[in-house]
Amino acid sequence: MPMVIIKNILALLLFFISVSVQGNKEIKVVHIIGKAFVENDVSPNKARKEALNNAKIEALKKAGIGESVRAQSLLFTSETNGDFKDFFSSSSQIEIKGAVKEYAITSERMFCKDSLLVIYEVIINATVIKYNKKADPAFTSNIQGIKQVYASNSNLQFTLKSTQNCYLTIFNITDTEAYMLYPNTYENEIKLEGLKEYNFPTGKLDYTLSNETEQPETNRLIFVFTKKSIPFIKMNNEQVTSVEDVFSWIYSISPDQRVSDYHSYFITK
Repeated sequence: MPMVIIKNILALLLFFISVSVQGNKEIKVVHIIGKAFVENDVSPNKARKEALNNAKIEALKKAGIGESVRAQSLLFTSETNGDFKDFFSSSSQIEIKGAVKEYAITSERMFCKDSLLVIYEVIINATVIKYNKKADPAFTSNIQGIKQVYASNSNLQFTLKSTQNCYLTIFNITDTEAYMLYPNTYENEIKLEGLKEYNFPTGKLDYTLSNETEQPETNRLIFVFTKKSIPFIKMNNEQVTSVEDVFSWIYSISPDQRVSDYHSYFITK
């Protein structure tokens, strides 16, 4: 089962429009440029993704959010390389003070700077969230029962609890895709009671793991506990989504309203 124009001279300037949204500020920045080199084993598609990620990081810098640059730079690099190990091992220690909520690409191009150097350039307008509140230290979670290695066709099971009444969304990220594990067609969202232990799966189904390749498949589970029900909707009928949409959704939630827990495991054939 496991299975994101300004038509005149103002376009050259960065401007800020701040509004209060759920206690946070939304800062709109425009004409943010990101670039990446097309060279060696870097294909145009990969350079485009790197250029877009660099534009997002520049948007955070222009919005005056320092710590988030480190966190999201690590996330964007991981997303490009397909390796989230470093991000998951350090993200919980990084105080994230803001995030790119959404963006729109206004232009993109690939051009030659000289006879040897090819550059991919992306220009975006973005909305950056700057948090006014910090994480709630009394809102924590505890997850038990996730093994480091599973054989293909075995089942994933775990128990969890939180310190406060809340709602839960679980994502799974592999080397090739991201999808929402819970809630799902067979398991509706429920309100979790604080300090009460829950067994997953909660419904009459199994989280069956599979791997048809010779190499172990790396999986990362993201547990997102929220004080209010905040449905995640950016996915298809099979609940497949993107890493970008997952983290955009997470970071759109104020830190005092959520707590996240990360667990990695491998599936062998």
